[in-house]
Amino acid sequence: MKGKKPRGIRHDRDCGRCKVRGIKCDLNRPRCQACLQGGEACNYPQRVVWVDDKKKPKRPKGTSPQIHNAETPNVEAYKSASINLYGFIDLLDAFCQQIQSSSRDIPEEGIQLISRTLSFARSRVQDANNKESLQSHLVALTNLSQVIQSAHPIALFGIATFAMFEVCCGSFGNWHCHLQGARSLLDLHCQHKADLDDLCGEISGLADVLAYLVWFDVTGALVRESPLIFEDWHRETLSAGFFGSVGCPADTFDLFVYLAKHRDSNGIRAMDLSARALAQILQLNAGDTTDRNLATTVYRGAAAIMAFSRAGMATGGDPSASTYHCNVVSSMVDRACHAIAEIPSTSRFYVHLATPAYLIGMSASTARQCEIIRGYWRNCQSCEFPRYPDAEAQCDRRWRICGVGFSVG
Repeated sequence: MKGKKPRGIRHDRDCGRCKVRGIKCDLNRPRCQACLQGGEACNYPQRVVWVDDKKKPKRPKGTSPQIHNAETPNVEAYKSASINLYGFIDLLDAFCQQIQSSSRDIPEEGIQLISRTLSFARSRVQDANNKESLQSHLVALTNLSQVIQSAHPIALFGIATFAMFEVCCGSFGNWHCHLQGARSLLDLHCQHKADLDDLCGEISGLADVLAYLVWFDVTGALVRESPLIFEDWHRETLSAGFFGSVGCPADTFDLFVYLAKHRDSNGIRAMDLSARALAQILQLNAGDTTDRNLATTVYRGAAAIMAFSRAGMATGGDPSASTYHCNVVSSMVDRACHAIAEIPSTSRFYVHLATPAYLIGMSASTARQCEIIRGYWRNCQSCEFPRYPDAEAQCDRRWRICGVGFSVG
């Protein structure tokens, strides 16, 4: 094999169990159907393959990546990106294995719910409009309704799955419907943190599911400018690992919660908001161009922009203070937009930047800033699982009202 060398690992062979049993493997990931039905572990072999020694050209250091528009979608770049939906499907799959092999007192319809919800999620990711996806959607939804009527907390797994698709495919920011249902169901079992800890101890994986729900609650409330659905003690389910997976610092999330609780300038001081915003700015690291730091810059920038904007409204009409806040906001929008343009669309943090990108876009004041935000939404739409279908249109409406982002004549 002259001129060639091992470059990667293929995952296109039958799993070990199917191979030993001599049956055809459907190659489904992370577990094939045969192993899923048999309640067995599913292990796929890894094989070194030989490929031509060709490398993709590297982007010159110091240059910005191309912003892809609707005519030139960055589809190929996304095929190697692991998106949040896949991680959630893995969580469902792991829980499905646990309940199938455990002796816990879980009703049969609850066990069926997890299995059917998992089938729905997989088919939905592959193709939203095929017959199998539509049928599995109906079956899972019917099963979910049955479990909700019994008020069993395992229904939270089904609710979280539908909430996940509501976030990705519904109107941007309007993902509170399923969250309110989850809170109502949770209230039947948990009145305080100790109850929640006990419930999470009884049902493995529940804390991870609740982390998604409370995250969606805060980010959605910021976009909608509406009240939070969950309480502070619910948000304690968010771990350092979760924050690390989305690229948001924990202290920035705390500021987001504060801003969501104080939706207007009444009862808060401009000085306090400015200090909170400044604390975010002081922690920015301009010399670090790693994906994680770029994502952190976007989150901290969005939080600082929102806090400074609120502080400007809380100055009581002081022109000099208002001008100062506007100048700081404009500078932060520039810096945050630069980070969005720099972070590769293949980064694992990229798809998690939707809410800060939206908040930054709401304060955009130049055509260049608007075009960077448009590029972000178009990249999200051109990936292998498109999401946030109307986010660009929402931003465009705002920019038209403000008279920015569009050429004249």
